[in-house]
Amino acid sequence: MAGDLDAVRRDMEVNYFGTLSVVRAFAPVLARNGGGAIVNVLSALSWFSWPGEGAYAAAKAAAWSLTNSIRLELAAQGTHVTGVHVGAVDTDFSANYHGAKIDPADVARATLDGLASDALEVLVDTWSADIKAALARDPRDFYSQLSAA
Repeated sequence: MAGDLDAVRRDMEVNYFGTLSVVRAFAPVLARNGGGAIVNVLSALSWFSWPGEGAYAAAKAAAWSLTNSIRLELAAQGTHVTGVHVGAVDTDFSANYHGAKIDPADVARATLDGLASDALEVLVDTWSADIKAALARDPRDFYSQLSAA
């Protein structure tokens, strides 16, 4: 709500418009080559928000919706689109996060396994699987559990 609006716009530029721009650049190349695959690395934050992370969560939610849209649009050209959802990964991006983090090699393995099985979504860790499962329940239950943690 009160965050720097330029930072909010930057989150959307990187996570939504950046993803869209990359897909637009590569989709014609994939089409000319008979298809292929696009992998969008999303986040468990595609499905919920956290105090101080509202803009990032909104941008990832938009990227999730974009992933679903381009999957439908690119299917006819033989391009498979997979969304990868993960919690905290042990990278420079999460250096200030002090909770449990997953090894980037595990993300890569899960992603490649998902591609090999034509998965539409890869839920890399238990955190992401639990968050996605919670979407079918009352949001009050989910957010009350977060505030108790």
